[in-house]
Amino acid sequence: MKLEWIEDILAVAETGSFLAAAERRFVTASAFTRRIRAMEESLGCALFDRNRKPVTLLPHVQAMEFELREAARQFRELRSALSDDAGLHSRRLTMACQHALTTMVAPGLARQLGQGRENAFRIRSGSRADCHLMLMRQEADFGLIYETTEDAREFDPELFEKVSLGEEAFIPVANPHLHTVAIREKVLPLITYPAGLYLGDVQRRQILPNVSREFETYSAAETGLTPAVLQFIRQGVGIGWLPRSVAFEAMARAELESLTDILPSTRLTVQVVRARSNDRDVVQQAWESLRRDAGSLRVEGITAPEALP
Repeated sequence: MKLEWIEDILAVAETGSFLAAAERRFVTASAFTRRIRAMEESLGCALFDRNRKPVTLLPHVQAMEFELREAARQFRELRSALSDDAGLHSRRLTMACQHALTTMVAPGLARQLGQGRENAFRIRSGSRADCHLMLMRQEADFGLIYETTEDAREFDPELFEKVSLGEEAFIPVANPHLHTVAIREKVLPLITYPAGLYLGDVQRRQILPNVSREFETYSAAETGLTPAVLQFIRQGVGIGWLPRSVAFEAMARAELESLTDILPSTRLTVQVVRARSNDRDVVQQAWESLRRDAGSLRVEGITAPEALP
């Protein structure tokens, strides 16, 4: 199995399109198509459901998605370690990010923490539980997570400290041209997150019980990736819930419409967490910078707190 293959598979899974995946992978559409066909021929099986729009992984590949992401991460880390002849490891900051925060928040946070110093950043994406475990094992210096009042104590304050980057809404959104009939007939096709995934648990615990009081619902599609949820909703497959930062650009382009006046939403706090036992100098310096400047980080859709004194 090649790293190139894994990254191609994940690019299609995240974009829902061979064309968009080719653009992400910086190759022509025809070259990308040939690469996918060669991969499938070598493995002896199809990997994608091409009859659905957006394109999705076939069930046996979906079941291996976490393993594919983990394998890609390990490939990259091994390659980085083998080429680390400049001693970057001692200056590296590793950030464990919940999947939904990796794209929208992590780049700005990494840029802010890196200002004025020669730090290298490594982003490791996973579930909230993965972030907790990586911090406990000191495989990551910081965790970037969502939090509600119900799960705030999962990170023991005696072991961890936090800085809040602000709050954002977890909102219902839909294709503005395709949801009207569903709302009128009170039968909603939903894009859901898997049980056991953080946003899936929030959806089932805080959202769906209130929805089911007024509407009949069924799951039109299920995925744990917010970019895939975004694409399913944009294509009119169903109505779903997204962090506002993820939906912001599509709503600004009128590709999505907020349904907060009809369906329930909830609030999520964006937290940066670190283990108190991690006393590396570079981590301490970055943490003090973060405490001082947290209020200056700006992400569309997230309401930033005041900077800490």
